Amino acid sequence: MRTVLVSFISLFILIPSAFAHCPLCTAATGAAVAVTRLYGLDDSIVGVFVGGMVVATGLWISNLLKRINGNKEYVKFQPAITLLLSFILTIVTLYFANLVGPNNPFKILGIDRILFGTLVGIGISFMSFKVHNLLRIYNKNRNFIPYQSILILIVSLAISSSILYMLM
Repeated sequence: MRTVLVSFISLFILIPSAFAHCPLCTAATGAAVAVTRLYGLDDSIVGVFVGGMVVATGLWISNLLKRINGNKEYVKFQPAITLLLSFILTIVTLYFANLVGPNNPFKILGIDRILFGTLVGIGISFMSFKVHNLLRIYNKNRNFIPYQSILILIVSLAISSSILYMLM
């Protein structure tokens, strides 16, 4: 079973853009949940990576809009707004794919397991960015290693999903 978990996590590490707001990627999300259910893994594990995708997508869109607008934000609180929109679009997409909603039997504390994992993934993503920023401050505004922020994020998401796996 651990081999399956490691393989599944490796899939997300090698293909971190597997989740997005498009029909094909929604199908990929549904397939990922189906496969993890087949192997007996909890939906919250997939949710952790969905949460990382929500943060990455929201920040990417905000940075893209900022770059298009001459390095200025279009609206006040633009990163927060794009993150919120990314979260809402993700939840709506999961709802229409019947992965969350009132009829979903997979729940933790009354919350859909995939939504619970998504919230955990969002929190872990923010904490990993804080760790990255602290490391840069400590190292005179330079990374210790190439792709430091992405590596910290992926390792943090993998560790948190492993903890959820052990708890579920």
